[in-house]
Amino acid sequence: MRKTVRSVLVCGGLVVVASVAGAAGPRPVAQPFDGGVALGEPSYAIDWTIDGVITDHLVLGADHISDQQCANGGFGWPHDDCSATYHNITGPILLGVLGTHALTGNDSLMVGAVNGGVFDLTHEFDNGEARFGTFTPVFMLELAGRSDNSTFATFVATELFDELAAGTYGPDDFDTAGWIDSIEVGRSGAWINLRPWEFHTLIPTARALGSPGQDALFEQAVLDGLATLDNSDPNVVYSDVIGLAGAVRGLAFAARSTFPAISAPLDPGVDGIDTLAALTAYLAGLQNADGSWDWHSNLTAPGITDEDLQTTAYALLALLEVDALTAPSYVAATQAARDWLVSQQLPNGGFPEWPGGDENTEVEGEALTAIAAFDARIFVDGFESGDVSLWSAVMP
Repeated sequence: MRKTVRSVLVCGGLVVVASVAGAAGPRPVAQPFDGGVALGEPSYAIDWTIDGVITDHLVLGADHISDQQCANGGFGWPHDDCSATYHNITGPILLGVLGTHALTGNDSLMVGAVNGGVFDLTHEFDNGEARFGTFTPVFMLELAGRSDNSTFATFVATELFDELAAGTYGPDDFDTAGWIDSIEVGRSGAWINLRPWEFHTLIPTARALGSPGQDALFEQAVLDGLATLDNSDPNVVYSDVIGLAGAVRGLAFAARSTFPAISAPLDPGVDGIDTLAALTAYLAGLQNADGSWDWHSNLTAPGITDEDLQTTAYALLALLEVDALTAPSYVAATQAARDWLVSQQLPNGGFPEWPGGDENTEVEGEALTAIAAFDARIFVDGFESGDVSLWSAVMP
């Protein structure tokens, strides 16, 4: 599946930007934490065929993201704005481009991905030490593998995980537990539900690049985040479903099938659950009939504009990861989610934050990541392994 390409490093003119992208508009979009607190066109359906299922929508979307990339390798906020670029969103955006490259072998996409990685190599605290968003490590690990350039993985290993192991990361000399604490403090109040999502990709990345035991600390942070989930009031505490999806995916990464019963007094749906199977079933039960998930589980009268592409992308990724761990049991749910995401793609290749909403480059990258993951898992892996029944089960 992987294709080795020669890396193209564009280093000239890179700008160090330590700020964090922040949400705008009536509904929040989750951005990865990197030491600060980030607050806060009609859609149409595209028909697809067996021949086009793997490439058409992905290439269109990846090309659109490439058009949004700024000269320094980063991305702006909002859409079509390079007046400032933000390191905390590079990873979620370009993971979608890397997923597309894996299925298409389009080497022009790798140029943009590598430039984004170089941009993130320049992210520093005020004292000159390397600075990481919570999704930067998994992006750089994936980038290193797909570009055949170990620079990015080595940078994460030495500048983040080794520093955390030594208790010397950042100006505050965080160890792993201290960094986790700082993220939990940053993700409090309205954003407390993002805690499991923030930590979930750090589990496999720490296992690949970190010191012994660091992955277990991030796994425990995911479990602790489940205990603080709060679905009481969507006007006060946001995005509980993304937090849940992050927890399911992270625990699947950790192959953690059982755990002490979650005590989540502010989220009755999670409270008392002690198995990954039950947690996944709860997440799947929140799916809408059209394949989407709403941005919050406790809306008074949810409608189409409450359906959410970012939430659906992470829920789809979570169910795919559980099916990879166990016998496939969510094929229909993941198929419906993938089809709904594709149906929201705009003529220019972009995606709205929700049906009829504005475009958002991070959400576009996350939608591509989820679609590419489904296509790789089902249409490629299933077909190449000769599993004709699985292939047939997911075709329209």
